[in-house]
Amino acid sequence: MTQPNLRFRPLRPAVASDRPSRLELLLTITAPEAAPEADGRQRPPLNLALVIDRSGSMGGIKLSFARKAARFLAGELTVRDRLAIVTFDDEVRVVVPSTPVADPQPFIAAINTIHSGGSTALFDGWRAGATQVAEHLDPGAMNRVLLLSDGQANQGLTDQGTIATKVAGLTHRGISTSAFGLGDDFDEDLMGAMAAAGDGTLAHIESPSQLADLYASELQGLASTFGRRVSLGVRGKHGGRVVELLNDLKSTTAGNHQMPNLRAGQELNVGLELELPAWLPNQEILSVRLAWEAPGGSERQSLIEHLQLPVMASDEIKQLEPDDAVAEQLALLKANRERKRVIAELDRGDIGSASASLGTLYSELLAMPSSPKLARELDLLSEKLALLKSDPKRGRKRLSNESHRSSLNVWQKDDDHT
Repeated sequence: MTQPNLRFRPLRPAVASDRPSRLELLLTITAPEAAPEADGRQRPPLNLALVIDRSGSMGGIKLSFARKAARFLAGELTVRDRLAIVTFDDEVRVVVPSTPVADPQPFIAAINTIHSGGSTALFDGWRAGATQVAEHLDPGAMNRVLLLSDGQANQGLTDQGTIATKVAGLTHRGISTSAFGLGDDFDEDLMGAMAAAGDGTLAHIESPSQLADLYASELQGLASTFGRRVSLGVRGKHGGRVVELLNDLKSTTAGNHQMPNLRAGQELNVGLELELPAWLPNQEILSVRLAWEAPGGSERQSLIEHLQLPVMASDEIKQLEPDDAVAEQLALLKANRERKRVIAELDRGDIGSASASLGTLYSELLAMPSSPKLARELDLLSEKLALLKSDPKRGRKRLSNESHRSSLNVWQKDDDHT
């Protein structure tokens, strides 16, 4: 298989012929499995800039593990790859300009010189890293900035919207950005906005000891990328109308939706709700266009699929059993979205309403048929309910990270990427 597989998975497999109706639908996109190494194909080369916050709050164990993880990253790259090391506090320092990794030792020696400093000029640090990547931009490579910070942007440009816009501008040129927040004090909204605009990975690392695992996962994700700059166009037909998209996907300039990168073997799910007039047999309900660029190429590739379903009387449709797997996935997508509302309540200082909203969500999922995925989600919600009582700030950070799971590649310590 050289193209992704796109499946339409309705909650109930028919639409009403005798009255207007609502169709709940899951689009499941599966990228092809990675080609076996025996076929001689190599992963694309990497053109990376590792940008490390070295502000005062990064002192001690955080910076020690950041150096250790950076040494690991350098040791995993080859002469086909380029790496730049940039640090920032209130000033920016290019520790190692972008250089092919023929020998990791010079990188390791330079990394060992990194020490903590003052304030947090986060945007200036990211921009310096992006400049290093841009100076050696290779259409055949995966070009990415890896940004690590434990704090708030408090020096230079600090406006979230402006920073995200500038990150998006580099994304359109082929330079993506991953954003890694460390500890309890980083700005989760800014990091989430940068990862979304940067078509990269978002991670919240609570312990510095997780950094090496995160970098290993990031390298694996880059190596297994099947499609980048992925967009999804969804159009209702014959009076059908998409009234709700359950994923929090950004709109593209063409009116489509920005998807995460497609990774070999990875499954992405998009939840839709459509309003339909009384339906005639053999009419197309929906057309979907998935578009992407393969690593090493700038030409857009696309896959177009159309949905048709059997037509039945509405009373007959009510007798059909819903697809439990689809119902579960739609509920999980709604749970991601509900976290946004809980975060808004926390930001208003209304911890009671936030806890009540999470409790209601927990009860709704608990009433569904049990499964490993639902058990995992219930554990996450139970954890957040406890945190809202003991540590609302940490609870907000974890809720924010989880709320992005339907729109970004989000690294999680228990199961790598979601």
